[in-house]
Amino acid sequence: MLAKHSVAFCATGLLPPTHQRNGALLPQRPQTSCAPAETNSHKSAAPLTRKPSRLRRFLRCGLAVLIVGVAAPAATQNASAQSASSSLSPDLAAMQQTHANLEQSFTPSVNVQYDAGWWTPFVAEPLNAELTSMPLRLEDALMATLQYSAQVQVFSDLPLIRETAVVEASASFDWHQYLDSRWDDVSDPIGNTLTAGAGIDRFNDHNLTARGGMRKRTRTGGTFDVSQQFGFQDNNSQFFVPDPQGTARLVMGFTQPLMRGRGRRYNESLICLAKIDQEVASDEFRRQLESHLLEVARSYWALYLERAALFQKTNSYLRGKAIYDRLAARSEFDANASQLVSAEAAIASRHSDLVRAQAAVRNAQSRLRSLVNNPAYADVELLPTDAPSFVSSSADLQESVAMAMQNRPEVLQAIKQIKSASIRLDMSKNELMPVLNLVTQTYVAGLAAQGNAVQAFENQFSIGAPSYGIGLQYERPVGNRAARARLRRRKLEVRQISNQYNTTLETIRHEVAVGVRELQTSMTELSTKQAAMRARAAQLDAMTARWDSLPGDQTDKALSLENLLIAQNQLAGAEFEYLTAQLTYNLSLVNLKRVTGLLLQSERVDISRICECGLPRNVLSKEPDYSIAATDMIDSDMLDAPFMHTIESPSDTGTLTQPVADEGTLDFFDENSMDLQDVDLMEPR
Repeated sequence: MLAKHSVAFCATGLLPPTHQRNGALLPQRPQTSCAPAETNSHKSAAPLTRKPSRLRRFLRCGLAVLIVGVAAPAATQNASAQSASSSLSPDLAAMQQTHANLEQSFTPSVNVQYDAGWWTPFVAEPLNAELTSMPLRLEDALMATLQYSAQVQVFSDLPLIRETAVVEASASFDWHQYLDSRWDDVSDPIGNTLTAGAGIDRFNDHNLTARGGMRKRTRTGGTFDVSQQFGFQDNNSQFFVPDPQGTARLVMGFTQPLMRGRGRRYNESLICLAKIDQEVASDEFRRQLESHLLEVARSYWALYLERAALFQKTNSYLRGKAIYDRLAARSEFDANASQLVSAEAAIASRHSDLVRAQAAVRNAQSRLRSLVNNPAYADVELLPTDAPSFVSSSADLQESVAMAMQNRPEVLQAIKQIKSASIRLDMSKNELMPVLNLVTQTYVAGLAAQGNAVQAFENQFSIGAPSYGIGLQYERPVGNRAARARLRRRKLEVRQISNQYNTTLETIRHEVAVGVRELQTSMTELSTKQAAMRARAAQLDAMTARWDSLPGDQTDKALSLENLLIAQNQLAGAEFEYLTAQLTYNLSLVNLKRVTGLLLQSERVDISRICECGLPRNVLSKEPDYSIAATDMIDSDMLDAPFMHTIESPSDTGTLTQPVADEGTLDFFDENSMDLQDVDLMEPR
């Protein structure tokens, strides 16, 4: 029994290391056989039992290892993916809190002190002292625009042109004079003896007629006509008595529409439409003028931006050039060639930026000249003297929208276009009716012998009685399709213009909302960009100090130089971003006035009319703004203020950054080196 159990345990691989035999604890044999060798049959069967047991054990272990090897990486990967997903998935609460903080940041603190920037006093200084320059304020540019701009004159003529249509429509009710005359000399063969009498074979007739009168269209739609006719006639007819004779006839006629075309409302509609078009043209003139003045302000600040950016790039170039000069001076001692190449590449790149910046300044000047068209601006260097304003300003969205709805010319134009479409619709309804006219006429006639037309004129009032006639005229197209189609078109136009009015309101509401948000955002951005610029300045100071402190023969010196050049570029970029934020805020102030429709009022623009060479002309003027604060003007005393980051000369004569001579502090840019013609790039190595 023990042998059987041993074989069974061994086959399953569960045999313990020891087992009992005959009550004694025996150690396990080192052999692989598990069954006792009591009989020969058992000995011969043992090898057959051990081989399948080892194979099965090996296969089971291999299968287990394979399963673990496949499952473990997948489980590890799933766990890693879940961990990464949980770490990278955004936190909604944190995002909402961040958005709430951003909403609160839209209200900037009034206690923030803004720095105008070291470049401010240099903007109003000429780039080249040899060229003629002209100081220019934004106020002066706007006044010159109203006086000289050809585009503004084009805009101002539009209402005057539309005004002529009002006079033209009203003139249709003026009196019209007419005069016509005719002479007839007739010589016709006679085919009837009753024409001239017996024995006459040709009819000879001499007839002269003349008629003059006046005609007028009434505002109710009627037509009044009065005329006087004179005649002289002489022929060879025996039945023509008296011969020769003079004639006279005074005729008066009046035709009044009873259905189509009747009433003052219909007949004065063209005058109303012309007046509405004139008012729309005036609103369009206001809109275009405000847009043009905004463009002038944008061009003025763009010129300021390009000039300030030029000085910023010049300062950055001189920073890099100072480093290169110091490295070149130490090239005989401990300056590496790689450092010289790095510095030279940096200043080469900055020099190319200078060339582009100079072209940008010239382009900005040309743009401003093209908008203003002042002859005094030609061939001079324009120097913007207005500094950006940092006065905190706030605007309520609802109040701004309400103000825009009352003052924006686009809203007034849309309302007037709706009125115009309604008038045309009423005219189409009137034209849907048939033509029914009352026609009346009366006249008196006179006759005199010897061709005396004057006597005939007297006889028409003294002899005989007046004659008269009265009648009706009716006309209606079959189906009346043209009038129905015209009415349908007018209804569609009214619907279209009504939808256009709603679109205009939504567009203006959007523009005002953008203008208010831009004002708030630009004010907030102003403080953040200033903080970023100051942080970059501190970073450059730290990089400069580190570069000065490292020995010249260390590898870290080259890496520190690269970091220093990068820090200089980063500071230049931060300065430009802060400058852009300044001008964006100032432009947002002007743009908010435009989107609310108050730009012309705030700038006190006045429109008057004069007569020039027999033609009317709109003259635009602007009252000077005496409320400009002194802080908004660039003070020349600011040129003495320090504004640059300098590289201190180290006291250690064995370092790479020591200058050859005792130079003290290296100034990169000063008021004596503002002539950009002196900024030249050395030849490449």
